Amino acid sequence: MYEKRLRGVVIPAILPMNEDSSVDDASLKNFTKFLVEAGMGALYPNGTNGESLMLKQEEREHVAEVMAEENNHALPLFIQCGAMTTKETAALAQHAVKIGADGIGVMSPAFFGMDEEALFGYYSDVVKGLPEDFPVYVYNIPGCTTNDVTPALLHRMMAALPNIVGIKYSSPNLMRVEDYLNTNGRKPELLIGCDSLFLQCLMSGGVGTVTGPGSIFHERFSRLYRQFLDGDYAGAMETQRKIVVDDRRMQNIPGIPALKYLLKLRGVIRTETCRRPLRALTEGEKKVLEEVYTDYCKEEGINE
Repeated sequence: MYEKRLRGVVIPAILPMNEDSSVDDASLKNFTKFLVEAGMGALYPNGTNGESLMLKQEEREHVAEVMAEENNHALPLFIQCGAMTTKETAALAQHAVKIGADGIGVMSPAFFGMDEEALFGYYSDVVKGLPEDFPVYVYNIPGCTTNDVTPALLHRMMAALPNIVGIKYSSPNLMRVEDYLNTNGRKPELLIGCDSLFLQCLMSGGVGTVTGPGSIFHERFSRLYRQFLDGDYAGAMETQRKIVVDDRRMQNIPGIPALKYLLKLRGVIRTETCRRPLRALTEGEKKVLEEVYTDYCKEEGINE
């Protein structure tokens, strides 16, 4: 029944907001339409870029429902359900099934230290109530959560929990990518959460990237994936180089506000408002982003 997977250029959706930081439904629908028309690999709302841990459960459910309705099964839709409690994570997972999502991502618990047994129990509790073929991707971002899903733990979970099909790994450690993929059991479908390692991840056996900047610069990210699939490795290396250059140009600017400002420049969303304590960008930061965006449009032949 559930046959869609996370592949290629997957977009962890930002959450457009009104000036009072409430959800901007109109911009959220327009953003979803923009991604569908761009032919992205999949939609992935309520993750880090969606400010999910600063949202109430009902807000997260609302965001998922709006995107699901606007998407209307055009692209694979996977809802990130990780929350601060197992109860809320499990409830969000059940909601994803209810609204017809194609699967979910589940971030490991944040802040409070968990050992391997605690993490195994957490994922077991979340997936045990799901349909047996409903795909689940572990979301491992240890730099933020402090709780690392090791290769050994992932392999153990995949052996015991058939729903778990892969992992989104958000860390610039290519050796860890290789360790995740080196198993005698089921091979995880691995996506990297580091733009600078997109091509390297694919070359190592990964299946894609989960990228916030890919929503704005989708022409470039999609081209790299096509070049890789076509065996044009020289072309893919040059495209990857350009991704790295712009990544370094923006590296000192707060990520979520930067993505929103760039999407506003592209005419996709109405404001760059984020939920506090995320701060507004300085005029100097906006100028850097405007220069990056202008250069990108010139190179890609996009009319600003």
